[in-house]
Amino acid sequence: MNISLEGRVAIVTGGTGALGRAVAKDFANSGAKLSVPYIIDSEVELIEKELGPSLMAQVSLSKVDMFRPSEVQNLVKSTVEKFGKIDVLVNLVGGYFGGPNIHETEERDWDSIMNLNLKSHFLSCKAVIPFMLERKYGRIVNVASESALRGEATLGVYSVSKSGVVRLTETIADEYRQEGITANAVLPRIIDTPANRKAMPDSDFSKWPKPEEIAKLILFLASEDSRAITGVSIPVIGLA
Repeated sequence: MNISLEGRVAIVTGGTGALGRAVAKDFANSGAKLSVPYIIDSEVELIEKELGPSLMAQVSLSKVDMFRPSEVQNLVKSTVEKFGKIDVLVNLVGGYFGGPNIHETEERDWDSIMNLNLKSHFLSCKAVIPFMLERKYGRIVNVASESALRGEATLGVYSVSKSGVVRLTETIADEYRQEGITANAVLPRIIDTPANRKAMPDSDFSKWPKPEEIAKLILFLASEDSRAITGVSIPVIGLA
């Protein structure tokens, strides 16, 4: 399927990470203009290398703390000022946390992971939706985790935070389905990234979904072709 985002404007949070770069590349190749916030300086060079000068001409990079409401709001406003609108929001900010049982989990770790995996999605959706409502159009894609589907021992805070992303997605879908806005979630298990290979060196990497494979699903959910789909969470578990 040849999917076009020609004329569309997308914010891709976490767009300089391994999955984010694959998403940004697919979006840019499909004709979209992109606003990509980042927090890790060293990742700027990685996305510039991944996309190359011609595709980077369609990308606006800005350093943003996605846990600060004022910075998220400024990101959204500056995107509208630069590109005139926002059609798509892809939330990729997040991180893994595992190890302790619930009674051994520190409150600071609970708060940190909830902020990283859930609050970041909430803040960006909250800031973007009013602009989508003005135009009666929007595509929101939140990336959670397969761990959102069930509670698991030693993954309590992580699975709860990712479950929250699914419930947030379903709520947005239900609240704005009459306003031309769809919201869906993608639930990977383990993505074939350098960091995951390093963390699990004895695994069979060939069974893990590639960032490029997941990016194609996100591209579809961000496109007009997915207009009939909203409130759905799609597991992407590969062959592992």
